[in-house]
Amino acid sequence: METDRFAERVVERRAGSDRRRGRQAEQSRLRAIVEQMADGVVIIGLDGIIRFANPAAEALFGRSAAELERTSFGFPAVAGETAEIQVVRPGGASVAAELRVVDMNWEGEAARLVSLRDVTDRKRAEERAAQLDGERIARAEAEAASHAKSEFLAMMSHELRTPLNAVIGYAELLDLGIAGALNIDQRHQVSRILASGRHLLGLVNEVLDLAKVEAGRLSLHTGLAQASQTADGALALVQPVAEARGILVTVQHAEEVETTYDGDEDRVRQILVNLLNNAVKFTEPGGSVRVECGLTKKPDPEARLMGGPWVFWRVADTGIGIAPAQIAAIFDPFVQVERGHTRQSEGSGLGLTISRRLARLMRGDLTVRSEVGKGSVFTLWLPAVSGAAREAARRRAESPDSAPRLQGLAEAGEALLHEIEPMLNAFVARLRTEPLMPAAHSLRFSQLADHIGTYVANIGGVLVAVEEARGQPSVLVADGSEIQRLVAERHGSQRARLGWTADALRREWRILEEEIERAIRRRTQGVEEATIEEGLTIITRLIDQGIELSCRSLTRALR
Repeated sequence: METDRFAERVVERRAGSDRRRGRQAEQSRLRAIVEQMADGVVIIGLDGIIRFANPAAEALFGRSAAELERTSFGFPAVAGETAEIQVVRPGGASVAAELRVVDMNWEGEAARLVSLRDVTDRKRAEERAAQLDGERIARAEAEAASHAKSEFLAMMSHELRTPLNAVIGYAELLDLGIAGALNIDQRHQVSRILASGRHLLGLVNEVLDLAKVEAGRLSLHTGLAQASQTADGALALVQPVAEARGILVTVQHAEEVETTYDGDEDRVRQILVNLLNNAVKFTEPGGSVRVECGLTKKPDPEARLMGGPWVFWRVADTGIGIAPAQIAAIFDPFVQVERGHTRQSEGSGLGLTISRRLARLMRGDLTVRSEVGKGSVFTLWLPAVSGAAREAARRRAESPDSAPRLQGLAEAGEALLHEIEPMLNAFVARLRTEPLMPAAHSLRFSQLADHIGTYVANIGGVLVAVEEARGQPSVLVADGSEIQRLVAERHGSQRARLGWTADALRREWRILEEEIERAIRRRTQGVEEATIEEGLTIITRLIDQGIELSCRSLTRALR
């Protein structure tokens, strides 16, 4: 009997020993698994004291396991709970962590396993997305309000100008003596009425020009013009004022025989007159103003331009200059260089605003470099015109028969139809890297391409139809215009839903125009350059119409 009981005890001890070894082996395997986990893991007792921390937890807390163990976890851990906590690291930095808790047995005791996942980047992305969404809504509301204001002012053009012109007209009649002879004092008072009326009319015209630009109702009559002739025309208007102030104005024309640009010559002259007036206004008597125009393939870095070459006009003065902190603001509405000069000099502070927006409407830009006390240099940039385009324009002007210059457009249109897929790929790739469209990189190809493929295919069909019609009215061309109008309007609405701004939409259309040109040139090696330029001129007009229609649609959608 004694022998049997002894044997039973031996068996029990061996079984207990085997169980302990099994638990130890299981515990070792669990510890090894936990140590390899990417998420931070801490084991805490039911008393809330940390018993173990894996390497990922050390990295998350910024403390070693020795520092963490035997300290309070500091957050109530309830099994099955999921929460987000802030982990404060040594030095005050903090990270966001997602916390999960499960019950377990650790080294023979009841405990809780707490997994911690660093979600700082995700939280920041969510906060940034919320911020961008709020900014988009605020921007849309601001743009809608601005557009409504601009629409109102643009419609008020007739009502504002008519009474002013009447005041000026009656004052001129009085000055001419139509109502009877005036004495010296009366003539002096009438001259003041005339001067004030003309000044007020100038201010009204500037406000209305700005309103029309913002409302998309300013029409430009683009064509080819000579840079030197435009500069001379602007200088002739400003020269008397400069001479009266004792300021020397000099002009340096480009060495090129023909520096031709593409733009609205009247509006370009308006910009140059404004720049020259400012230069004369803010230059002390005895100073100088220099005008230079020329051609370059490399514009200044601060100019928002793509492609080239470019015609430029530089207006440099020896005036008061502009402080670096003010340079960005001078193109904002109703801003002038200095308050003191604003009080002493006439002007609404809209001239530079209108000038830059006009330049950008003509696919150019207006830039400035300045130093206080040493003067300023304003530079107007506009697209230069190639020799082939000049020749095409000359032939259009000289020949009433349009059939010869249209020969070859069908080939350009067919080339575009064959290049739609690679052109769309290049177009979408450029949108993903465009600074004006930060959200583009996260959008699907179909969202970015939208109905652009249909639009481009229609342009190709229009080029074919234009040649076949030989300059005569064509139902196909008319139908194509309706299709383009529909696609452009729908495209503007879709871009509004994606958070595009008007500037981003205009930039997108210009990218499309550039990619269309590249696509045509890739497959039309044997076509005359003049024919390609003719086709590109037609495409530019279609793109300009697309910009106007889609921007209007975007504005309506944002309202």
